[in-house]
Amino acid sequence: MTDNSGNDNLQFFQKLEGFPEEEETSSNTSGYFSSFIGQIFRSDGTPSTPTTQHPESVEPNNIPSSSAAPAEPKSQLERKESQESRGSDKQRSLAEKLSGLLKRGQPDLKNYNDSNFKQYWMPDSTGRECYQCEERFTTFRRRHHCRLCGQIFCSKCCNSHIDGASLGYMGELRLCDYCAKKVQRLAKEAEIDAQIRKDSHVPVSRKTSNEYFQKHKNSANENVRTISNGAIWSYCNPDATRKSVSPPTISRRESLIPTTTGVPTILSVADLCATTSTVFPTNGRNHTNSVVSEEEESGPDWFRSMNPGMDGIINNEASDSADVFAYANLAGGAIANEFETIMDARANDVTRKITFPVISPEESVDNSFEMDQRDNLDDLFKRNTDRMLEEVLKREGIKNEAWKEIILTKAKDIANRVIVNVPDGDSMNIADYVHVKRLEIDCEPSAEIIWGSVCSKSLLYNDSEPNGKPSAESIIIVGGSIEYERVANKLSSIEPIIVQEEKFLEKQIERISAKRASLVLVEGGVSRLAAQLLIQKNIKVAVNIKTNALQRIARTTNADILSNSDAQLVDQKLGFCPEFSLRTYELKNGTTKMLMCFSDCPKEFGCSVILKSNNDAELQSVKRVLMFLITVIYSNRLEQIYLNSFNTSVARRQSDCIVCETRRAIIYPIDENKTPFEKALDSAMLTSSPIIEFEPPFLETMIGRSCPLITYFKQPLYKIMTNEEIDQSNETLLEEEPEIRPAPVFEKHHAFGGVHKGSKLEILTRSFRAFSGISFRKRTRQSIEHKKQAPKPKQRFRPRDVLDPRVHQTLAVLFGSFSRKSPNAPYFCVRPWVVSMKYYNDHDMTLGEFLSKYCFNKTYECPSSNCEVSMLDHSRKLVYGRVCVEISTQVMNDVENSINNEQHKSIMAWRNCAKCNCSSQMIKFEHEMWHLSFAKFLDYLGNSCFTTDRSYPISSQNQCEHCFFHEKLYFFAFENLVTTFKVNAIKPYRVLFSPIICNLKVNKVSRKELGDDINRIANLALTICEETNTQLADLDEDTQVVPAVVNLLAAIRSTMALAGESRAFAKKILAGGEELIRSNDKLYRDVTDTFMRIREMTFSLIMLWNENCSLVKIQRRNPDDTQEVVMMQKLENPFPAYLHLAIKLQPRIGVVIRDIQDSRGNYKPDIGSIIAYALSAADYTKVNDDTISVDSTFKDTSQNDELTSTQHLEVEFEDESASYYVKLFYAEKFRKLRELLIAEGEETFIRSLSNSTFWTPQGGKSGSFFYRTQDDRFVVKQMSRFEIQSFVKFAPNYFDYLTTSATENKLTTLCKVYGVFRIGYKSKTTTLKVDILVMEYLFYNHNVSQVWDLKGSLRNRLASTGKSSADLVLLDENFVKDLWNQQLYVLPHSKAALNQAISNDSHFLSSQSIMDYSLLVGVDDDNGELILGIVDYMRTYTLDKKLESWVKIVAIPGAHLPTILSPEMYCARFSEAIDSYFPVVPDQWTGLGSISSC
Repeated sequence: MTDNSGNDNLQFFQKLEGFPEEEETSSNTSGYFSSFIGQIFRSDGTPSTPTTQHPESVEPNNIPSSSAAPAEPKSQLERKESQESRGSDKQRSLAEKLSGLLKRGQPDLKNYNDSNFKQYWMPDSTGRECYQCEERFTTFRRRHHCRLCGQIFCSKCCNSHIDGASLGYMGELRLCDYCAKKVQRLAKEAEIDAQIRKDSHVPVSRKTSNEYFQKHKNSANENVRTISNGAIWSYCNPDATRKSVSPPTISRRESLIPTTTGVPTILSVADLCATTSTVFPTNGRNHTNSVVSEEEESGPDWFRSMNPGMDGIINNEASDSADVFAYANLAGGAIANEFETIMDARANDVTRKITFPVISPEESVDNSFEMDQRDNLDDLFKRNTDRMLEEVLKREGIKNEAWKEIILTKAKDIANRVIVNVPDGDSMNIADYVHVKRLEIDCEPSAEIIWGSVCSKSLLYNDSEPNGKPSAESIIIVGGSIEYERVANKLSSIEPIIVQEEKFLEKQIERISAKRASLVLVEGGVSRLAAQLLIQKNIKVAVNIKTNALQRIARTTNADILSNSDAQLVDQKLGFCPEFSLRTYELKNGTTKMLMCFSDCPKEFGCSVILKSNNDAELQSVKRVLMFLITVIYSNRLEQIYLNSFNTSVARRQSDCIVCETRRAIIYPIDENKTPFEKALDSAMLTSSPIIEFEPPFLETMIGRSCPLITYFKQPLYKIMTNEEIDQSNETLLEEEPEIRPAPVFEKHHAFGGVHKGSKLEILTRSFRAFSGISFRKRTRQSIEHKKQAPKPKQRFRPRDVLDPRVHQTLAVLFGSFSRKSPNAPYFCVRPWVVSMKYYNDHDMTLGEFLSKYCFNKTYECPSSNCEVSMLDHSRKLVYGRVCVEISTQVMNDVENSINNEQHKSIMAWRNCAKCNCSSQMIKFEHEMWHLSFAKFLDYLGNSCFTTDRSYPISSQNQCEHCFFHEKLYFFAFENLVTTFKVNAIKPYRVLFSPIICNLKVNKVSRKELGDDINRIANLALTICEETNTQLADLDEDTQVVPAVVNLLAAIRSTMALAGESRAFAKKILAGGEELIRSNDKLYRDVTDTFMRIREMTFSLIMLWNENCSLVKIQRRNPDDTQEVVMMQKLENPFPAYLHLAIKLQPRIGVVIRDIQDSRGNYKPDIGSIIAYALSAADYTKVNDDTISVDSTFKDTSQNDELTSTQHLEVEFEDESASYYVKLFYAEKFRKLRELLIAEGEETFIRSLSNSTFWTPQGGKSGSFFYRTQDDRFVVKQMSRFEIQSFVKFAPNYFDYLTTSATENKLTTLCKVYGVFRIGYKSKTTTLKVDILVMEYLFYNHNVSQVWDLKGSLRNRLASTGKSSADLVLLDENFVKDLWNQQLYVLPHSKAALNQAISNDSHFLSSQSIMDYSLLVGVDDDNGELILGIVDYMRTYTLDKKLESWVKIVAIPGAHLPTILSPEMYCARFSEAIDSYFPVVPDQWTGLGSISSC
């Protein structure tokens, strides 16, 4: 060592030569750890010497071979009892003989006594008791040194043995419990790593920077201390000498898998961290956690550790219970057979024929593209980035123009220089390797990039001049603390610490100094003795450094982070910093801030940015903007490389692409049809890509503003801040100055702490022992009081603006997987659920990472516990926006003929257009393309505008002009595996419920038609009157005064008078010409009433005449002058016989009871007209409308009392042909409900019911008969005896529930029942006694092409589809039969409303003990709507249903529970099934809107 005091007091060392024996033996050592671990981290499996750190030996693009297999361990660690450790001499001699045999078999093994470990043993003189159990040593309790840590133990605490050959030594090595557990754990981790590495393939990685460090080490400049390359057990691959440590923030990694806590053996910590954290060569990030429990198997690995949801986004979490909703353990039968038929028909489509492009140098464009196109994309990206920066600066309130140029310049510099290498264990987010330090200094805004790291610490016992000349330093980083106890918070006596601490720390400092480090960074504290020893050896020390800061320093300086105890087992790699300096800054508040700067490090590893300004709030905003812009520019660079690889260009023209044209019509509507939100969206800049365009949310379009569901969401749906609101918000934040909290005044420290020797020491020691407790309690109490009195800092709140570009850096997708070979088929292996991927952050991964792990990994298994089919036989779907991306992988046998050897080892990509059968050139996946965000790649597939590409062979005559992202198949190949991305257009549905307020479609009729109808009936009446008058004219005077004749004359006069008035009324109507009259207009109803009155009076006249004509005799004189007595002739009835005109019209509303003809030609009573007449004749004043409580309904009344309650009303009427009886259940309550829910009240309801017809929907199993009104508004359905009894019980709560839903605007899907009746009918040939309910027709005014009746059960729920019918109703098994290809996707707002409504209704019905209800779904493809409503909710869980459920479970085998369950179980199954039947299609606005108010 030479002391050059004139050269900044630096010490210069000559380069150390390795020990001859160590160099001679290390290259051939093949022990367990060296050979085993060496093969894990190297491609050839051979150990390396400690001095092979030359850049020439590093292959920058080396891809480890997947065929390298680790050697099997020949021995395992073994714990032995103390009796065995003190075995006989015979056993010892046997061990020595075995050691000799091992040495003869392996002559390169060394004797442990010749190693360097013994020099770090604790001297026997210092060990009076065991380090672990603290038992004192005696003649019989001997001392034993641990061969690794060198501490002194008793035989009980040091009785673990390991085969020395595994470490390159002869015989067995004795270890303490602590070291043995650590070695055993590391061995297991290494074994798992080796198994995972066996099938690995790593893509092209970044060239390491060993050259950079080596250049500084071995350069001619001798002003730097050399770093010893000597290693204890180091057998590392030269290519692995530089591996990055875990990034400072690992939220993305933590979101994917748990992090490992192990410390590697033999290798550096950085090597193991890089290996265990990379996801590409392995089946999982955490190799020690290879077995996943079934509860965690709800998705693939890259989704398993995510929190289900997207931060307020929808969660379709899978369930393992086959009873609730079965996706596994499915029963066979008809559905399975039908599915096999469907799948066989689709087999040709699933197994696609892949054509590999033929690429040759003379026929290929060789990845070239037109320069003007590249410049065009560059300009567009730059322009959008500038606009995005302006938007963010405006929202952050940064008005100083100087910051814009500073942020843009620094962000571009960092994004272009810092390199992320995910295969080496890096985080994919470049912002993780950028650290920003804010300094509030009274100066102009400025920023400085430190290519390295910066932390707010100073050196211990620092006497160097601040802001001095930088110095080159070799750095060692220690995790934890440097102190005597290696186990934290361990209780031990003071005596062994006094005896052993000094010697122990001397040994530890000797280890550190042997590394030739000049700077030690410690995460925790350093004991005073250790610090003094380090200072004596001229080693600088910094303590209490945060873990994140240490990780940044370790990455930029190429150093390892190891605890002091781990450094005894692992060869720790030192870091190197060319320029280390201490900087002092005077802050605005007068304080001084010291920074340690590690600069001039390799730029690719990361940097720190120092921001300076006189406003801390402004600095915080600048920091947020800078970090955001760095990620944006970095992503832009990767996107441009990907787009330019295929020479992609934007085509602003019409196309045949369904996705592009559908999106174009929504994004660019006619100006006058734009909403304010759409206009604001046009001027916003949400993405830097010129190819990606965002649709407005559905509810903010003109069509969406008229959606019935919009009233159930809080307004405004999406918050948009105006410029004034943004400025006001920023001013409010800037005015909120942080309050300065006064420093607490504590009790002074005892004087004992400042005295170390002298006469006062003994006195102060006694005083401290007596009063230290009291002083400590005082200080603690003062600290607590100060915290209570101190004001809490105000949390700064910035309102969220949905047009802020930063909230659109995510992509929500619906993921699911399926295999037709799986036993789960036709159901999903992974049930669809939504995940939100933040670009380059949480839940995201690189495109190459996704392909390598989930597509080209043959060992990747299906997450479903019921599926053993390889994932290569699965298809996966990612659904979002208006596209469904289907991903499948195939094994190709002829791939080697199409791809050369170099391409065979790399990921290759190309495109194929199915329309013109044109394939693009084959592109090699470069580093930048490999690191493109997978979420961003999907964003292009779903949200891009119409683009084309020109990456085709020159010999191609026709260039494909179809959409680059939507109309082409994407192929990615690796070895003999080819993954296909197919983009399919989808049409998301919007959900509609039956409106809470019932409206009828208004028809229009011309005045002429109405007038003609009245004239026709009036003329008929006058004709009949004239005929009667003709016959009465022949009566003599005596006969005319007969009472029968008088009555007839009166009836004729009344009829003629009414007919005359009607003709005058018709003339008035006809005066309006062809004017149209609405069907709900008063004039229309007056015309209807007039028509019915004339008809009734005319019919009465005819009936009266025919009854009395036989009583009146007419005397006629014959031609021969004789008189003849004749009878009056009967009148022919011109009205049809199916009209019961003899039953008088009610004065309130005129209703005529009708009979209707069935399919056989027989006439049956029209139930609707009977009910309508009863309602028109009901006298509600006779009803007792006393409120009945729920308790009394269920407890104090019997069924008979309920059915005969005074709240019910009875009506009877008859004519000559039939008698009628109608009982109106809860007459007054239903009347009030109809007045509330029917827009035009009771009269509209009665008029609609008065005309109904038979209706026979197909697929139902209840056997009930149905009627439907002729206007299709209401349905009449038969009820069973149990249903009427159940309804009468829960009816009061039903009225309350619907009333609350209507008045408080709560969502409900219940198909509303407007009345329940008991009908009695008796004629000469027919009798009828039936209970009836009248409900709304769910599909009124909709063109429904398909109807489903869904209960959530898959047992006996298959409807026959042999006969086609417009009214065919299909069931659950029909629905899920081809669910993978025919899913009904719904928009996000519809999904939120559906889930809320189903939850409201199912829980209400469950609380009323109701089950066996179903969801009726109609598909209206013309309008893109799903019309839904819950029906059949009249059945409670009575004893008969319990017995039916029990019989089906016990007597009928099957994988599914029966339809009949308890109300609670039925509610759970129903809700979960409906949730899975209608998956949501997330869009760019998912999670940004308001929360539903219902």
